[in-house]
Amino acid sequence: MEWSIATCSLGGTLEEKLVAIARAGFRAVEIFEDDLCTYRGTPRELRRLAESLGLSFVALQPIRDYEGMPPEVQKRRLARIERTFDLMGELGIALTYVCSNTSPLAEGDPDRMAAQLRELAERAAQRGIRVGYEALSWGRHVRDWPQAWEVVRWADHPHLGLVLDSFHAFVRGNPVAELARLPGERVFLVQLSDAPNLLMDPLALSRHHRSFPGQGDWPLADFLEAVLASGYRGPLSLEIFNEWFRAAPPQEVAQNALRSLKVLLDRLGRVVPPLPRALPVEEVAFVELLAEEEDAGILSELLQALGLLRVGKHPALEVGLYRGGGARVVLNAEPELSAAAPQEVPGFRGVGFRVQRAAPILARAQALNLEVHPLGGGGLPLPALRGPGRTRIYLVEGSVEAILGLPEGQEAAEAHLRVDHFTNVMGRPELYSWLLVYKSLFDFELEPVVEILDPYGAFYSRCVHSPKGGIRIPLNTAEGGETLATRFLRAMGGGGIQHVAFAVPNVFEVAERLRARGLPLLEVPRSYYRVLATRFDLEPAFLEQLEAHGLLYDADGRGGEFLQLYTPAFHGRFFFEALERRGGYEHFGAANTPVRLAAQVGQPWPGERGLQMVGNIVDNMGDGG
Repeated sequence: MEWSIATCSLGGTLEEKLVAIARAGFRAVEIFEDDLCTYRGTPRELRRLAESLGLSFVALQPIRDYEGMPPEVQKRRLARIERTFDLMGELGIALTYVCSNTSPLAEGDPDRMAAQLRELAERAAQRGIRVGYEALSWGRHVRDWPQAWEVVRWADHPHLGLVLDSFHAFVRGNPVAELARLPGERVFLVQLSDAPNLLMDPLALSRHHRSFPGQGDWPLADFLEAVLASGYRGPLSLEIFNEWFRAAPPQEVAQNALRSLKVLLDRLGRVVPPLPRALPVEEVAFVELLAEEEDAGILSELLQALGLLRVGKHPALEVGLYRGGGARVVLNAEPELSAAAPQEVPGFRGVGFRVQRAAPILARAQALNLEVHPLGGGGLPLPALRGPGRTRIYLVEGSVEAILGLPEGQEAAEAHLRVDHFTNVMGRPELYSWLLVYKSLFDFELEPVVEILDPYGAFYSRCVHSPKGGIRIPLNTAEGGETLATRFLRAMGGGGIQHVAFAVPNVFEVAERLRARGLPLLEVPRSYYRVLATRFDLEPAFLEQLEAHGLLYDADGRGGEFLQLYTPAFHGRFFFEALERRGGYEHFGAANTPVRLAAQVGQPWPGERGLQMVGNIVDNMGDGG
């Protein structure tokens, strides 16, 4: 069974695409007609290039608007398709396929469609070529694979078969289990792609939101299992249309593509040897904050005001531990680390996941070609994976105190403090990649897409969570040159952890402690509370209390309430959140996100560096700001 990818799935020149595809480990590729048009050499030269890279061409695609046309139109189309067959001969390709007709000229007579496809298959057979037929979900008359199969069956020609595309099957709600009843030898090609569950026209969803298997919401394993049960053993090809993938480095996209196929087939027991199995992960052991000496003092004050107690410092390193209930923060002020990665300072360097055993997770990560640091890659003496951007995901088997040589105990200011969630901010292509990594490495699950307006663009988020909900990570990205997420990416030189949220027993008390220590809270616009009174039936005294402490509020309509407190972004880079969940509230207060984003733009962290950051933002905005 060949693993293939269509050239439309990634960006670059056709030569760059083929090199990236080969280096990732693919041995087969579909040539998209538009990519062939851009190649500077001849088709025979392209064939030699592919052979030198160890690649075979499984198909040249597509043939559009053919079946169901009036006879005079169909005759002209046949003449042009003969020239397509000429090209295929030069390229050494033996398969092409017809997408169901979208032309307003097309007629829905199944007998005519079958007869015209039979004639095409007969001409193809004379050249040793096979022709597939694919149901486009926006086709004029044929939109579902059962319809396409009926046309293929009626045409009854050995050189005409079915092309199955998971996108079109799922977006149309086609039956999946019935795929197993198809005769596998009549299926000529299987294409795989995933997508988020969005209420959107199929064509728009296809052109902008397709993703690799495991990066969306559809049960690709069920689809593929049914297809393989039919006896199909031909190529499995990834066909993705997504402008974010085309904008990313083709080598990264190709690697993610192969990883997605490997994970999918491993779920079905089709990878030999099987991938190492990972063990459950349900708890954040700690978060690591990297700081220079000049910032360590104020960050220590801030952590303690949030409810964490300073436990002590590593005997040999400038690494301190702060503890509160189940929450741990490691404040790393090692000069060598700051000097080696100045762009990352100050900032969250990583997060520790508590695991039963680190070795199986590391082995699985290596099998998926993820970057592994057996001893953390500097700093903490722990095995780690490279996380988003330059961050680390540490794998923690014992207690953080024991690792740092510090005393155990729970003598914290807030005995019930815990890490509720932390956010990963990244570019859109990296977001797709990390959705797959979190799912395939830790069995995390996806929550629905959230799209919100930022004052200077748009904000897109998908949250992943561990099976029991002990770890929750919103993965955020944004479009717009001056969104908070974009500025974070620019300041950090890439993706990373932008904020950590602590669940606390009483968020009002945290607000009072912060003010008592002279630490800033995010200044919420006063008009927010006027609008809040129109959204919820809140007692006036409670509303006044929220405003007095600068808290944001949400409710789920089922008795759940959510109270949020934010700090300004520390030197424009990262921030903290304290939150209180009441009555089983499970969300993140998405309705408050635009308010928070606008407030963080207008309020710098006090001090020269914070003011300078905001000054740079204003300068960059120019006259249009």
